[in-house]
Order: sequence, then structure tokens, then C-alpha cells
Amino acid sequence: MRVRVLAVVSTCFLASSLPCLAMAQDAAVRPEALAASPANPTERIEAPTSPQAERASAVATISDPPSTAARNTETSPLAQSEAPSTAQRAEEESALSQSEAPSTAQQHTDSPPPSQTTTATEPTESAPQPATSTVVRGTRTARSASEVTLGRDILDAAPRSGAVDLLRAVPGLVASQHSGEGKAHQLFLRGFDALHGQDVEIDVAGLPVNEVSHIHALGYADLNFVIPEVVQSIEVTEGSYRASQGDFAVAGTMRLDLGVREQGVHIAGTLGQYRQRRLVATVRPGEDPGTFAAVELGEGKGFGAQRGYGRAALLAQATAKLGDGFTVRALGGSYVTRFDSPGVVREDHLLTGASDFFSASAPRQGGTVSRHQLLLGVELPRAGKGRTRLELFGVLSDLRLRNNFTGFRVDPRGDGLEQTNDATVLGARAEHRRNVTAFGRPVTLELGLGARRDGVEQTQRRYRESDGTFFSDEVDARFTQTDVWGWAEGQMSLGRWSLRVGGRADGLGVEVFDALAFRDPRFYDGQGYSRSAFGVHLGAKAGLEYALSDESDTWRFFASYGDGFRSPQARSLSEGERAPFVSVHGAELGARKDGERWALQLSLFGSQVENDFFFDHTVGTTVYTGETLRTGLTASLQARPVPGLVAALSGTVAHAYVKATDTMLPYFAPFVGRAEVGWERPLEWSWLGGEKTTLSLGTGLTFIGPRPLPFDERSRTVFLTDVDVALRRGELGLRLEVMNLLDSRWRDGEFVYSSRFDPNAPASLVPARHFTAGSPRTASLTLEVHL
Repeated sequence: MRVRVLAVVSTCFLASSLPCLAMAQDAAVRPEALAASPANPTERIEAPTSPQAERASAVATISDPPSTAARNTETSPLAQSEAPSTAQRAEEESALSQSEAPSTAQQHTDSPPPSQTTTATEPTESAPQPATSTVVRGTRTARSASEVTLGRDILDAAPRSGAVDLLRAVPGLVASQHSGEGKAHQLFLRGFDALHGQDVEIDVAGLPVNEVSHIHALGYADLNFVIPEVVQSIEVTEGSYRASQGDFAVAGTMRLDLGVREQGVHIAGTLGQYRQRRLVATVRPGEDPGTFAAVELGEGKGFGAQRGYGRAALLAQATAKLGDGFTVRALGGSYVTRFDSPGVVREDHLLTGASDFFSASAPRQGGTVSRHQLLLGVELPRAGKGRTRLELFGVLSDLRLRNNFTGFRVDPRGDGLEQTNDATVLGARAEHRRNVTAFGRPVTLELGLGARRDGVEQTQRRYRESDGTFFSDEVDARFTQTDVWGWAEGQMSLGRWSLRVGGRADGLGVEVFDALAFRDPRFYDGQGYSRSAFGVHLGAKAGLEYALSDESDTWRFFASYGDGFRSPQARSLSEGERAPFVSVHGAELGARKDGERWALQLSLFGSQVENDFFFDHTVGTTVYTGETLRTGLTASLQARPVPGLVAALSGTVAHAYVKATDTMLPYFAPFVGRAEVGWERPLEWSWLGGEKTTLSLGTGLTFIGPRPLPFDERSRTVFLTDVDVALRRGELGLRLEVMNLLDSRWRDGEFVYSSRFDPNAPASLVPARHFTAGSPRTASLTLEVHL
């Protein structure tokens, strides 16, 4: 039934959108627009890749004098990464830059960091080329100081056991896993405790990851369905300064682009400590890295009690050009997992010997998750200097989660809580980009429209610790939540200055049926309660940029402003209420310099949240704090000083507090430092025969300073070292990975609240420290076969 609904919605949306898109194309080819529109490689809308796009990006031959656009995308020794959408962007930017060279300021604005380009020496299909030609693959244009793209070379620099580990390379981000291998990670960024995704918007090749009004946490973002080997790059936009950023884009937005690096079949089998077993197979049939299929199977016992897991995932994507610039893309996948959760350890129990460091607090904790998704994308033939993209997507997901953080403090039968969330998501978006002229100046204009409907059924029940049976129903509800949005953003060049202005409007409608509302044992005629609400959020976006000189690798200075928002929890709304969005106002001052061998970003940021909240583990719900303020500083560096060596370094200092009481918010990360260093070198070992042999070394270093906890306490400092060594000869490869090399006894999460895990102990409301244990030193060995 759900499949038929998705098909009907897709057909209706296509039928209703084509007339509007045709009008946009007609407007794009008006003579005055063609005469006035300059070349501008600004890019935000990624399109499907194709073999032609992979081979024919922006081409500059050695014999031809370099044009202005060619200088801005000049090849450098830093070129390593091969994101599929990156190649398409460069092809589109090249096509948009045929009639006129950009202005001086535009040259600086559109010069991509060298760490985000790739070069190759192969002919293109558009015209006969000399024997030596250079293909330059560009990337998106940075519109603020903190925007960064992490290519596959950086993602490969340190060991990664899962997709969330890739996010650890994001400057200032902390990902914590305190409830087993199948639950969404807790995220911390820019002074925000983003819980499981409420303040970080995550997108996987066009598929939204955040789940609205989730039973466990707002914006719940589970990335465990992503196979890390098929992630080609991560586009990071910290803050909420771009009009395209939507719900939950408070601390920032992250987009994962997918693709497989090597053509052919790649099989990798991993054996590790604690019965870790993992098998990954990828297939890339042609030259296009964006057309692939990948499967993952994994299981393990875990490093302590109740940490076992098993999972399976499938991801496949296909792109094709159908002629005359008409491009289609399809992305689909399925994922399922079953996992156990250890809960928490009381610090006083550890000190007295009642528990060890890796103990489990209570049995029966863990859960199951499944997710199935499909995305269909179409890019219409380019008309003049405009282009249009359309995407339809659908996601089916369900979660059943059991946890007990307080033992027997609330109820003598146990405080075990089971939550279920079954969601169906249908959505569509259309985005259009073109060059226009305003006040005699060239303007790059981006427009977007979209809609998303979430249908959710969720429950929350208490269960007995003795036998797992339920004794109390707390939530039994279903709701539909519909978000309709539109946004526009324009960028104007003014010499060395560049001005960006934009805005976004979101209309949210919610219908809720609460089966347990007004249930009273004294009456028998209660049948639940229905209610609906509606609200609108309007947000402004603006940015100012200045290039210090006319050189392409000059310093660029930025001032950015943006209004972000979180949608509310549907079940918290009353009949006829105006949906109260959580509004966030953010600003940033910064600078960046993108050279041939290194790229540096510096940013000073601040944000104000009108009515903030945090999750209280004592009562298992959110607590509103009123207005909060956050400030901080981030510095990041990507460098490739010599061939084969890549490094990404970052440090973030943040401060977050409640304005009314001038007290710090709990759990956020005041200081985060991260270093990724990778080195690869070909070896000439004649005794191995004529096969090419490559040695690579990598390390990831993480430092997390003490975090504030409730009741004026602080967490412990965390310092971790991960290393890997790999040797590849021809079709065979061997990789050794060691996580937490120094075997630190670190606490992944620390909390302060009252609990009672011994039912025979006297009840107490005195708060105590709890923690979830981080992984000890863990080694794994992977055998790779490339066919």
C-alpha cells in the first residue's frame, strides 16, 4: 500500500510541476538575460553524475592561455577527492561560463579550495583534445568562513568503523554512542547539545535523515544505515546562514555525497576483537562513480555485557543521461539491525566494586531498527543560463527501543521504558538556479520549493524488570506533520565585495490523535482526543564577503547572519495552537584562505535561542530553559604539504549559558580538538614482482575538554588515538586498524541525576554521577580484494 501511495504522489508531483518548470526555462533564455548574465560557477544544487560528467568537467589545455574561470579552478597538488556531485558541478559551471568571465570579486568567490578538487589526464568527449589535457573537478563555492568540504582522502586518513565516525572529521563535532551499536548517536556542535539530531540537519545524497517529532528525540538522525565505504565527501555548513537550510539546521547542516572510488568489484572482510565480523561488497560497473551497489553485513559481541549487535544494509544508486541534458538519478536502500544496550554505570558503584567499568545497569535494554528509502531525481535540460532539478523521496522507518537509566527510582517494578516509532515520509523538492541582472550588476539567483509529509505512529510503555511485561501505557498516538517551504537567495558582485541576501518561509501543519488523552479509570466513555495546529516560520539570511586582493588564493573575509529553527514536538501542541517553532538567530565573522597546498578557515560565531530546552535523563523528557546564548571560535586547516601526505586539523572553543540565570548549559563541549593525518607511498619491491605496491599509514587524534554537568559538576577530559596501517599489492590489500591505541579508560557520556539500581536499597533523590563506558583498545584486520 505504501509503495502505491509513493508512486501516485510521485506521478502527481511530476505532472503538476512540468508547466511551471517550462515557464522557468522560457524565462531563462530571454535575450536580455542571456546578454546580461555573467559566468558564475556558484553551485548549491547537486545533480546526478554521469560518465560524461566524470570525464569532462572544466577542461583547460596546456597550449591554450588560461581564462579567468580556468585560473579559478586551477589544478593543484592537493587534488585527491572524487565526489560524484563535484564532477557534475564543475561541468555545469563550465557550461555557465562560456559567454562572459566573472568579475574580480567573483573570481575569488568562486575559487574552490585546492583540497576539494581532483585532476586527471584524459580526453573529453566534447571535442578532440591535444595529447595532454587537464580535467579540473570543482566543488561548491564557500559562502561563509566555516563552510568546508571533506574529501575522501581526509575521510580515509583515520580509521572509521561506521558512517558516524566520518562525521568526527567535522570541525568541532563530537559524536557519542551511549546506548549500543544500533541507536542514533548523540551530537555536540558549536555549543549545542544536539541530542540525537535536533540541532544538526543531515542529508544523504538528497535523502533527509532527521525524523520530526520522534518519540525518543526531536530530529532523531540515525546514520547507521549508511555504508561508510560509499561516502565520497561530506559538505559541512556550520551555522544557519544559507536559505536552503531547513528544519533542525541550527548548529549546522551536513550533506553526505555517495559514490564508489574504484571501478569493478571490491570485497572487504573484517575480523576483530570481541567477535567482530564484517563483510562489505561494492560494485561500480562503469566509469561513473555515482552508479554503484553496495551491501554490508556485520555482527559482534561487543566489549562488555549487553553490547552485542547484528546489522545488514544495502545501498544502490544509478545515474544516466538520456540526451539533450536530461539527467535522471535513482537512489535506494534497506537497512535492519538488532542491538543490545548496556545502560549506565553509577560512579559510586564503580568505586565500591559493586560494578566494573564495563558493567550493564539492567537487562532487557536494546532495540531493533529498520529503514527503507527511495529517491528519484531529474535534472531538466539547461536553458540558457538556468537549470532546474526535481527530486521525489520516500522513507519507511521503524524503531523499538528499550532503556532504563534510573533502575527502580520511579517504580518498584522498575523504570524500564519501551518506545516505538513507525514513520512514513513522502516528500518532493524543486530547485532552480540562473543568472540575472539587477541594478546593472550580475546576480546569481537560487530558488527552492518543497514539501514533506510525515505520518507517524508511536508508543511509550513501562515494563517490569523481572519479566519484561508491560504495566503502564504512557503514549499511544499517531499524527501527520506536513512542512511546505520556499526559499530564495541572490548573490551580487560589487568589485572585490560580494553581497548575499536570502530568505526562507516554512508552513507547518500538524494533526494529532492521542488515544490515551483524558483516560480516567472513573469513567468509561473516553475514546482519545484529536487536535490540530498550524504555524509559520520566516527566516532571513544575509552575507557580506570581501577579497583582500585580486589573486585567486587571497584571504577572503566574511560576515554572515541567519535565522534557523526547530519544529516542535507534535504531541505537545494543543487544539488550534500556533505551532511554536524554536527560533535561532546566528551570526558569524571569519576569514579563509584557499591555497595550492593548504586551506585555512577561521570563524567567530554566536547564536541566540529564544526558548531553548535540554533533555533531562531523570524524568526522560525535555526541560525548557528560556533564552540561551552561545559564542565560540573555530579554526581548521586542510593541508597536503608533499605528495601522499594529507592532514586535517581543527579546534573549537564554545560557551553556552542560560541568559536569565547566567548559568552554563549542561553537557555541551567547551573545547574540541581533532587531527587527521594520512600518508600513502608507493613501494618498489622488486621481489614482489611487477605488481604495484602501496603502503599507507593513518592516525586520528581526538581531544574533548571537560564538559559542564548538572549541579556544577564537570566531566573528565577525553583523549583518544586511533591508527591504521594498510598494504596493497595489485588486487589484494591488508589493513590493520587499532581504535583507542593507548587503551584509555574514557567515559563516552557522563550524567548527573538520581537513580536506584538495587531495588532493596532505600529510595533516594540525591543526584549521583553516571557514565557510559567508551570502547577499550580494539584491533581489527581487513582483507580486501579488488576485481
